[in-house]
Amino acid sequence: MTRYGTGRSFWLRGGAAALGIGLGLGWIGVSAQPLRAAERISVRFWETERSLPVASLVRFAHDGVVEPQLRWYLNRLSPADRQALRTALNQSVPVSAVMAANALSTDLGQHTLQQLVKVLDGSPAVVEPALASALVLAAARQGELRLIDVLEAYPLEALRINAAAVLSLVHQLSGQLNLQNQLYPRLAALGGGPPGPGPDLSTLAAAGDQGFAVEPFAFTGRDGTRIEALAYLPEGKATAPAAPAPLVVLAPGLNTDMNALLYVGQQLASHGYAVAALNFPFTSAHAVKAVLQGGGAIPDPNAWFGQPHSVSDLIDQVQARWGGRVDTAAVGVLGQSLGGYTVLALAGAPLDWDHLRQACSALADPNQVVLDPAVVWQCKAPGQVVEQRSFRDPRVRAVVAVNPVTNPIFSGASMAQLAVPVMIVAGSKDVFAPPISQQLIPYTSVRQPDSLLVLQQNGTHLSFLNGDAPLPAFLLGPDRPLAHIELQGLARAFFDRNLRPTAPGPALVPPAQAAAGTEISLPPLPLLLRPELSREQLLQVSPTLQDNL
Repeated sequence: MTRYGTGRSFWLRGGAAALGIGLGLGWIGVSAQPLRAAERISVRFWETERSLPVASLVRFAHDGVVEPQLRWYLNRLSPADRQALRTALNQSVPVSAVMAANALSTDLGQHTLQQLVKVLDGSPAVVEPALASALVLAAARQGELRLIDVLEAYPLEALRINAAAVLSLVHQLSGQLNLQNQLYPRLAALGGGPPGPGPDLSTLAAAGDQGFAVEPFAFTGRDGTRIEALAYLPEGKATAPAAPAPLVVLAPGLNTDMNALLYVGQQLASHGYAVAALNFPFTSAHAVKAVLQGGGAIPDPNAWFGQPHSVSDLIDQVQARWGGRVDTAAVGVLGQSLGGYTVLALAGAPLDWDHLRQACSALADPNQVVLDPAVVWQCKAPGQVVEQRSFRDPRVRAVVAVNPVTNPIFSGASMAQLAVPVMIVAGSKDVFAPPISQQLIPYTSVRQPDSLLVLQQNGTHLSFLNGDAPLPAFLLGPDRPLAHIELQGLARAFFDRNLRPTAPGPALVPPAQAAAGTEISLPPLPLLLRPELSREQLLQVSPTLQDNL
């Protein structure tokens, strides 16, 4: 089988370690002398400003002790905010110094740093490198990153804090991030009874007996770019002419390639599907690497919006080359991450530029800290939108969107216009396309019958991808071979149900279980499947989501 690239996917990968460490440790220099660290914090409460020793905040974080100088500040917070502040100060992320430095060396890391700097009053030219240094130094202490350690490691004498921005950061750290730990059991409890048992995904994921040929090819897209592609074509049986095979297209995510999902395509092809996959011309691992090495042109910041056109062009190519063997009138598409955005656009969700601009305005608000990587990435050039809103391809009849990026490029009104059944798959530990903002909230607006929300407990943004990237366990997630079996089984069952009208497969969630859903107990990655999720039900999961709906 022809391979393209490495099959790796990691939004914060990029930049050599030396470059990242140089950025993070730039304030340390080459001297072995001890660093000066801030001893007092000056906090601005809108028009009022007072200071307190850093040590007072450290004792509050570690032991809950409220010293007199800290009491003035805490008295101006609600009890819930006081608890949230202590929780956020101690929030731990398993990030080492090298990992922190590598992340800061990337474009997305720099955008995140610019958001974190909002909590500091001062010139960005001064406080950005100081905060970068503090992040790396704090991570070096225990091999993990905590906000209180960052404050202690801040290398400038003056540490002036914007309280409004701190509260925005605190609400995110103690709210949605902590909610992810309770997401699965709370969703399972919504139906008024326990979820029913789900199908045997191991059986569904087993390889079939249909042989298939591998056909690598390339074509020119409508924008003039060269696109690498691959097709799996079922081989006809000698006993009778084969009917045209239903087609499934695979759409990979940002900074990855078709290899990351081909294991799903091979399994589908063994059960009689034709499969086509492609490398997107501007966002694949090859394209990103070429830009970084100076061998490729830097694309327009919004080039990714047009990715659905590449999939439609691929379907045209399959029809022109193998139309007699493949049914391109009823196509299934499966996409991960940015490929998830792509397939939802093909399914009929129109791009909502006004919603995008409104959400992106928070990035420029000095009192709001936006850490959702999916939002930060989508908002790189919100003022340079293109005219086209709809990328609907009527040949697309069923969609599987895995860890999709959806919000704010799609609004609730956009998701309500999906024209075909969709299965949206979320991971409870996905830090790059967080499940609440990018999958659950958008799913509450889906109105298309036979659609399905799947939540994978302990799943990450990389759980379903094939590849060998040397990344930490908390990003890769546990038992990735099991995750691959789960996606193979889910995809086959969903496409059998929606692309084989003469012999549709059984529903993943029987009608009698629609309210409670079904649960597939496959530790450490159990799955919860729900056809229904309303905004009211999501507020039962957490009332704090009111402002996000």
